[in-house]
Amino acid sequence: MKLKAIVAHNFYGDRAAGGEATVFEQETELLRLNGCDVTTFERSNSEISRWSPWKKATLPFRLGRSDEIYREVVELIKEKRPQILHAHNYKYVLTPSIFKAAKDCGVKTVLTLHNYRLICPGGQLRRENEICEECLRKNPTRIFWRRGCASKMSTRILQGLLYFETKKEILENVDVFVALTEFSKRRFVEGGLPEERIWVKPNFIFDPLDRGASDSKRGEERSEAGLAFGENEKRTGAIFVGRLSSEKGIRFLTEAWRGLDFPLTVVGDGPEGEAVRRNAPANVRFVGGKTRDEVLKLTQSARFLVFPSICYEGFPMTILEAAALGTPALASRLGGRAEMTIDGETGLLFESRNVDDFRRAARRLIGDPDFCRRLGENARRRYERLYSPQKNFETLMKIYRAALD
Repeated sequence: MKLKAIVAHNFYGDRAAGGEATVFEQETELLRLNGCDVTTFERSNSEISRWSPWKKATLPFRLGRSDEIYREVVELIKEKRPQILHAHNYKYVLTPSIFKAAKDCGVKTVLTLHNYRLICPGGQLRRENEICEECLRKNPTRIFWRRGCASKMSTRILQGLLYFETKKEILENVDVFVALTEFSKRRFVEGGLPEERIWVKPNFIFDPLDRGASDSKRGEERSEAGLAFGENEKRTGAIFVGRLSSEKGIRFLTEAWRGLDFPLTVVGDGPEGEAVRRNAPANVRFVGGKTRDEVLKLTQSARFLVFPSICYEGFPMTILEAAALGTPALASRLGGRAEMTIDGETGLLFESRNVDDFRRAARRLIGDPDFCRRLGENARRRYERLYSPQKNFETLMKIYRAALD
């Protein structure tokens, strides 16, 4: 019997950007390419700007439920008759009402845990740019008075209300949770989520080097892009891809790079952009934001990827894309990164914020191109074995069967 599913996602803005949006779009396509009957249910927080003044003012009291969304989901379920509702994000417009509606209609529910919002009001297990796990063991209401969780009081209030208004509803109405790494699963269990309802499924990407034909238009676009990539025997320089913000470790990176005689290309922009560009050494080149194809080509032409993030992250797509392109990663040893980058086998890890350890690892990659190439080849093989579309589809079907059973 063909699986019928509704895949739901709440975009943070008009533009479908970021890891969560990418996973939502790619998993939806993956299901369709494998013969599943998929309907998407999409909303965006940009809708809030068009709400009436009264509705905007009452947003803090609408975080846990929406009668409008509940009715829409019920009608959609009656029309499509799905077996599964799988959501990637519910903040703020969708609300947990999507799960309540599905449950009331007898449809099984799955939620992918892209962040730590269910166990940490701030969502990142981070405070004042430091790892913080206090909410796993202490009362999370501390977010209301602890400035370091967010700079603005209004932000802390909204994050706290979101946490307290949604957690109970979600635990009652979601059948299966999907964690991205074993590391994050352990944190969710410690934070109170039932271990028996959490499955681990990493993200995936369609192979950027795949020249095979596809029945879908997006597949054809991938194939055309793949033809342009190919092998690159003249890899040179390192590359950073990401938002230029404090939690991504961009200040640390530009300062640590002063001791290295090797070019670094920085792709992306953000609030720290102006400051880091002004103070960066001469061998660091800033190219701003790029399209995904441009990023992939730049990544494939680099000797290695640098990922210096100072927070746990979920399952960084840039590391996964680099692996698929045979580009090893030099990543900070935090969160689930050790599950993505096997130290000394598919890349190198360094102690977060440790300049000496970072330079030691970077110099090893810079000074030994053959070693770097072997790491990249191993990373590519690991991608094919664990993070390919087919492997991801198989795991996703196991999760759906667990929910249905």
